Amino acid sequence: MLLEQLKTFTEVAERRNFTKAGEKLNLAQPTVSLHIRQLEEEFGTPLFIRSGRQFSITPGGKLLYERAKQLLALAEETKEDMMRQSGELTGTLKVAASYTIGESVLPRMLENLLANHPKLEVDISINNTEEVEAKVRELRCDVGCIEGTVRLEGLSAVPFMEDELIVVCGPGHPLAKKRDPRAADLQKARWITREEGSGTREHTDHLLRSLGHVKPRRMTIGSNGGVLQAVTAGLGIAAVSVHAAKDGLETGRLVRLDTGLPPQHRTFSVLHVPVMAERAAVAAFLSIFQQESR
Repeated sequence: MLLEQLKTFTEVAERRNFTKAGEKLNLAQPTVSLHIRQLEEEFGTPLFIRSGRQFSITPGGKLLYERAKQLLALAEETKEDMMRQSGELTGTLKVAASYTIGESVLPRMLENLLANHPKLEVDISINNTEEVEAKVRELRCDVGCIEGTVRLEGLSAVPFMEDELIVVCGPGHPLAKKRDPRAADLQKARWITREEGSGTREHTDHLLRSLGHVKPRRMTIGSNGGVLQAVTAGLGIAAVSVHAAKDGLETGRLVRLDTGLPPQHRTFSVLHVPVMAERAAVAAFLSIFQQESR
């Protein structure tokens, strides 16, 4: 049983797909299949059940997954402890971030971390808030960055930045010429919104409820970039983070609407399982965000 085999196994278990696991690990599919077959032969039990489009993990596979995560975490921790002797961080820090933070905030904040630890690699996945929470809870990432509300049982959340949702439209949209659009104007407009489970969608729905009981027309898009492109093209209006809208407002591709509605403020937070803070890379990451909050 080798660590590389366990890495392959955990990727397959999490992605429920041999090809996607291979792409993530930069391995050919025959190599992925070989690693799984070697483990099954060593333990004398199948780890996965594949039948047509059905893909499930066996009871033995579930047990191995739990132990494999522990072993891989211990191996990474041991590597960090050894490198800490020289004061240098190496290895890979896995970060899951919600779309607004991952696309508009995180790259800037990682600048100091990577400048201080040039040998540290960072693996960033961008998901909606619900998926980030799930990855943190299941230890599929080391730390998460969220913008919405989550269940905090067993998790630690460190606030690091305040955000505000603003309503924007494209320069050619009819509301762009109105200085003070009223609730009726906003109700009649088509809204471009994120999908269910998104922190931005959660706050947008709250804003829409404040307009009354009329349900505006919607177009749902699964990324901030897609929402902003649709708004820029004049397809509708949207509530977006000031951070996500910054470039568009500065270049004139977006227009901020003075809706007269109560400000929609929210807090960006770093989410992690408490034990993960003992990892040197996670501790260094948290310190960068704690400095931002001061």
